[in-house]
Amino acid sequence: MEQQEYSEKRIEASLSEPVSLLGEISKRIRIIAAENARQDKVPKSEKLILQCLMNANGATQLDIVRFTGFKPPTISILMKKMESAGYITRKPDEFDLRAMRVFITDDGKKVYFRAVQNVKSLEEIILNNVTDDERKALSEILLKIKSNLN
Repeated sequence: MEQQEYSEKRIEASLSEPVSLLGEISKRIRIIAAENARQDKVPKSEKLILQCLMNANGATQLDIVRFTGFKPPTISILMKKMESAGYITRKPDEFDLRAMRVFITDDGKKVYFRAVQNVKSLEEIILNNVTDDERKALSEILLKIKSNLN
């Protein structure tokens, strides 16, 4: 029986430095964002609904379904929860009594603006000590990477 010789080849399984760094940065951002969300005590799904209402106060539940991509039963459950928390109010449409209009309350606006401030604070941390030219170059590189993945 003939013995076969196998040359040992080192197979590099690690990622290149830029790709590895992107992964590390992405993970760290998710960790910080999750911590901010825990401090808010408002789930991301509810913040998304509040964002919809900040853009279109008085939207129908169907509008909110389209904006968020959530299924109608999910929106119904979230609406009940948000209404009991005082973030939204629901009223029948003046012209189509089958439709409910959803309005953000002052408490809902406070929650939304606190979430926006948390995002802005995170952005400041991320881009601290990065010049405008570096930001522009980084954006161009990230757009190229994004287009490669589409």
